[in-house]
Amino acid sequence: MGRINLDLFADSHGTGLVGATCFRPSVGGSPTNTAIAARRLGVPSIVLTAVAADPVGDLAISRLASTGVSVAAVQRVEGALTSTAFLATLSADHGERVFYRREAADTLVDPAAVDDLPWEAIEVVVLSADSLAAGTTPQAVARVAAYARDRAIPVWWDLDLRPSTWRDPADYGRTTVPALDGADLVIGTEEEFAALLGAGPDASPAQVRDLARTFPAPSTILKRGPRGALLFEGGEEVVDVAAVALEPVCTVGGGDSTTGALVAARLAGMAWEDALDLAMRAAAHTVMQPGCSEGFPVPADLGLDLGVVAVRR
Repeated sequence: MGRINLDLFADSHGTGLVGATCFRPSVGGSPTNTAIAARRLGVPSIVLTAVAADPVGDLAISRLASTGVSVAAVQRVEGALTSTAFLATLSADHGERVFYRREAADTLVDPAAVDDLPWEAIEVVVLSADSLAAGTTPQAVARVAAYARDRAIPVWWDLDLRPSTWRDPADYGRTTVPALDGADLVIGTEEEFAALLGAGPDASPAQVRDLARTFPAPSTILKRGPRGALLFEGGEEVVDVAAVALEPVCTVGGGDSTTGALVAARLAGMAWEDALDLAMRAAAHTVMQPGCSEGFPVPADLGLDLGVVAVRR
């Protein structure tokens, strides 16, 4: 649940947005990408979000539907705009990204729609901290979390920090920390955990590791980019999985691919160590492709049989 973007990727590599002459439309936004990544690995997925009631909203829905993710819970909001991003890759780890989210439809999700989600079929809920920043969507997020807890459905939170979303940078932590109460799993990067807990951009990796380790959630996952990922449970490090060594093409979708693969792996019954290993391989495949969601792997890309990663029945 959360943000949906119409991503416009500059086709030319290395020239930046100013030098681009052609843009390729794609669907994105971290929560939406997570659903796409899980769907690619065999998990039926649905996204609760919203787009504009105009042709741009139609385009975003069409692109999302083409991935196999259910669009049944994508709302249309009159007078609002579809979140849009312009992206240009300068190098593997650097690029230009400009987000347009004023009056964004995905901040205006109707909380009443939560009642109509297919709760009998939902096995895990993934929520985005970015969704807490504005509009009516925070109320919808709280309602989803409450519904899930009442039904003993695991609630995962992706810290999903977009600094431009927050009027005051400190609001990110002040708003998100209370919302995480009751979470079963919290997933974030080093930058996100540091911002969440007020450590600042100069916090060392060791300091951020301790923040993630001691965060009051049953499980936390610290994504460390090329250094892999750590899983903490009960204040103890229980899994340390290395990233795949490679020279990436574009790192934009690596984190969302990781989360989507974790969803698929855990629903398939994998132990955490195996799930994180699969997630690292999924991220590696993704960052070797240009763009974002189009690069998410299918099971064959990871050396899996098609039936290995699938929702339990």
